[in-house]
Amino acid sequence: MMKKKRSNPYYRSRNRKFSRRHSRRGYSRSRRGSRRRRGWIIALVLLLALGGWGATRYRAWFVSPPESAYVVPQGIDRLTITPGEDFLTQRVVNWRCDTLLQDAWLDYRCIDSLCADTALVELPAVGQEVVTRAGRNYYYHAEINGLKAGRNYTYRVKTGSNTSPWYQFCIPDSTAATDFIYIGDVQDPGGGGTDALLHSLRSRYPRPDFLALGGDQIEGATDYYWNVWYQAIGDWTATVPVVAATGNHEYIKGLNRTLDSRWVPQYNYPDNGPKGFSRRSYFIDFPHMRLIVMDSNDIQWPASIVKHRSWLKDALDTAVQPWKIVMFHHGVYSVRQGRMNPVMRYCFRSILEEGGADMVLQGHDHAYSRISTKSENGEKTTPVYIISSASPKHYRNGFSDVHDRIGSGLFLYQTLHVTLTELRYRSTTFDNNPYDDLLLRKINGKTVVQDNAKDWGEVFAFDAFPDTKKGHKKRDRYHEEVLKRRSKL
Repeated sequence: MMKKKRSNPYYRSRNRKFSRRHSRRGYSRSRRGSRRRRGWIIALVLLLALGGWGATRYRAWFVSPPESAYVVPQGIDRLTITPGEDFLTQRVVNWRCDTLLQDAWLDYRCIDSLCADTALVELPAVGQEVVTRAGRNYYYHAEINGLKAGRNYTYRVKTGSNTSPWYQFCIPDSTAATDFIYIGDVQDPGGGGTDALLHSLRSRYPRPDFLALGGDQIEGATDYYWNVWYQAIGDWTATVPVVAATGNHEYIKGLNRTLDSRWVPQYNYPDNGPKGFSRRSYFIDFPHMRLIVMDSNDIQWPASIVKHRSWLKDALDTAVQPWKIVMFHHGVYSVRQGRMNPVMRYCFRSILEEGGADMVLQGHDHAYSRISTKSENGEKTTPVYIISSASPKHYRNGFSDVHDRIGSGLFLYQTLHVTLTELRYRSTTFDNNPYDDLLLRKINGKTVVQDNAKDWGEVFAFDAFPDTKKGHKKRDRYHEEVLKRRSKL
């Protein structure tokens, strides 16, 4: 009987190691393959979820409602007066008339007793065809220069055989305070009651020095929504200058967003902005302040950011007035729940602070916020950031501690009184209830912020939650946040 051949212990040990090593390699390859498959599955799920979410938001981000065909009146309408770069000496009168180019001009004269014999001045107007998505219009404007501070003027415009009524405007005295009204988003889709709000405001303040509008004055870039605006404000724009910023609702959505072609011909603001942003970003000089306006909706790409950073810095640095106010649509610090604009926050906040901006007027969030910059020792200082809204659309606000004062579900306007040494700011509801009050003073080269509303209660009237189980939970969480906020104050 043959003996069983014994294997060499060395080779048995080596074979076992070889077997274990290859087993581990196989397991490792299997595990890596499993991880890769899981990674691809997770990536695919995330991609599908992102695509589904993007599909639900596609219309909101990229699709504007179509513009219905409309008929342009043969007469003069949408008469709007705007300032030139120098508020005390320049006015631009803008209007629309018909769909054919016609001879047009403006007549004006001083009507003060000291210049009662002043002859009527006739200025030629410039006409421009404006083609929209659903029609074409002709807009006209005439520039008045050499106006005198402290004087009152009357004017009318003519286009072809059409003549407007006579209107009056005044130029404030060079030493007088500047009083103006700021209104955030109006954005009335029609029937939102804006006409009643503006009528009450006009009866309360018939002759402010000007109206400042923070963008989204219309619901969409169509003739219908411009009619909603002009019917609501009436002929106030023919006597009180309008200073407006563009908002996202003045733009036509798409992969390449475009500003409504009516906007620039309708306002004709000073041509002193960055290249490519003519009459959209601009500044106006007043006796005691420089007002700088930016088209924040189109500041999205590196080139436009770089242009505006340089231009804003220069506009702030070269201002000789004691007060610097900046106005644009998108908030540096948003108050709407879950919203943030990184371009305005991270690209422009430092410029505003280092350039000495005193107040920044913003909109977009359909709620109220006031934020004071804090000094190293915690004192309130400038810039003071304001967000306000007068729209029938209300959004849910957030509750970050960065906000000195917030509110929701409110229809608000702001009055600003600017003198050589003081800036008085008040925010008021359209039914005449005070909501915020600040006094900024220049003392020995330093700006002191006095908060006169620090002991006032805040209003949280937002209640646009869906009547569903999920909506009820959101409402409950919102009310919990309100209670937390109030317990801190």
